Order: sequence, then C-alpha cells, then structure tokens
Amino acid sequence: MPTHINIYSMKVNSISNNGSVNIGESFHNAHTANSKSQGENSSYGDLSPTSAGMENVFIDPDLNDQGDIGNPAVVNATQD
Repeated sequence: MPTHINIYSMKVNSISNNGSVNIGESFHNAHTANSKSQGENSSYGDLSPTSAGMENVFIDPDLNDQGDIGNPAVVNATQD
C-alpha cells in the first residue's frame, strides 16, 4: 500500500531527492542544485495512472548553480 501525506484537500504521494512541500511562509538554508528539470506529473483520483509531461531542454554548462561560498549556514533570517 502506498504512503500518502494528506494536508486538507491536497494529497502528496511522493517527494523526490531533496524536494519539499511548503505551505505558508518557509525558510530554506544552504540548498544546492546539481540538475534542472521542468515539468509536472499528475494523477487524477486515488488509483488512476499518472501522466508526466517533462520538457528538459536546458543547456547549462556549469556544474552547480548555487555554490557553497564561505559558510552558507550563517544566515540572517530575521524578517522585520
């Protein structure tokens, strides 16, 4: 039986790699991106097959988009 995360009327079937689901205000620190993907994967109903529309046409020659320069864990996250 698959695992589901139910948040009100939204159902999350899976989150891949270091993905996240954010509802409301959130703060992320020291994330890195080593690949880019664009698209969506949707399933209408609980037992219906999934349909994925992916379009990966990015040409990006650098290895990392967000480099770890200095100490990224030291962040001023106050919001006034």
